[in-house]
Amino acid sequence: MIDSESKMHNFITKMSYIVIFPDEKIELFKSLRDIQKAISVNSSTISKKLKNKEFFFTPKGSDFVFFIKKIET
Repeated sequence: MIDSESKMHNFITKMSYIVIFPDEKIELFKSLRDIQKAISVNSSTISKKLKNKEFFFTPKGSDFVFFIKKIET
């Protein structure tokens, strides 16, 4: 359980990305590779789009849309 600002800061610095799923679930991820496994979008594609300030992702063969944003601490 996080019960102090320092613990929260430590937790957030370990997590680099926030992902909003099509079912409105929100998850934090440490790496693009972890996101790749969860949503079936290549990590290099995610990286390129994020650098271009694109935040919406649709896996090939799917109609689901995911939102991904890098957490800035």
